[in-house]
Amino acid sequence: MASLKDKVILITGAGDESGIGAATALHMIQFGPRFVLTGRRQEKLDIVGKLMEDAGVCKDRLLLVVADVTIDADQERLVKSAIDKFQQLDVVIHNAGITAYHKTMDTSMEEFDLVMRTNLRAPFYLSKLCLPYLIKTKGNIVNVSSISGQRTFTAEAPYGISKAGLDHFTRILAMEMAEHGVRVNSVNPGVIRTNIQQKGGMSSQQYVEYIERQKLKHPLGNIGEPIDVAKAITFLSSEDSSFITGELIFVDGGRHSHPV
Repeated sequence: MASLKDKVILITGAGDESGIGAATALHMIQFGPRFVLTGRRQEKLDIVGKLMEDAGVCKDRLLLVVADVTIDADQERLVKSAIDKFQQLDVVIHNAGITAYHKTMDTSMEEFDLVMRTNLRAPFYLSKLCLPYLIKTKGNIVNVSSISGQRTFTAEAPYGISKAGLDHFTRILAMEMAEHGVRVNSVNPGVIRTNIQQKGGMSSQQYVEYIERQKLKHPLGNIGEPIDVAKAITFLSSEDSSFITGELIFVDGGRHSHPV
């Protein structure tokens, strides 16, 4: 992973210390890149920033930008801030995402639109904004998708549709960008121990029961941790994966192969 040294890595959805975005940034510190981290809430992003500094990242190698990826102007400001500070961009990790647990008949169109704007439209637009800079550096994009993009689960139609779209976008953009030397890949986690389920509406008791059920459905016998996904993202971000593009890497303990 030595190829990550001094690279500029932008990670969305990094404002939650228990999430995949923060875990990825903290894992990457050892390889010496510079970071642009973004999240919606200043206080949450500051916590992650403090963790980064405590782990040895100098302030001049870390940029924290409060931004909502569903707002075009925020995305434009995010990219401008990154370029103004570091004059380059090497890796973009689309990690921001939300879910909701309602069957189709009970899903409001407002909820549907919010999931689509966050999980699919935001990576599409941010990619458009970043591609000119990634072409210059022959950089790469890593999309954080889900097993739900390839498997069918009830009561999460907007989420599954958005992730299926993100998977297809990964492949399309990879083919479009190959001539420029820009790679585009995806990680597709199974159930990972983050806050996304509770944010999507699960109660604490429902979450405990959900985790116990999911352990049985992951052939390796457990759910994943954010660091498991962070390691895969780091690999795809580095030149260790220099001949990989358009790929979906499942980080799910074998869940995508499970028959049920």
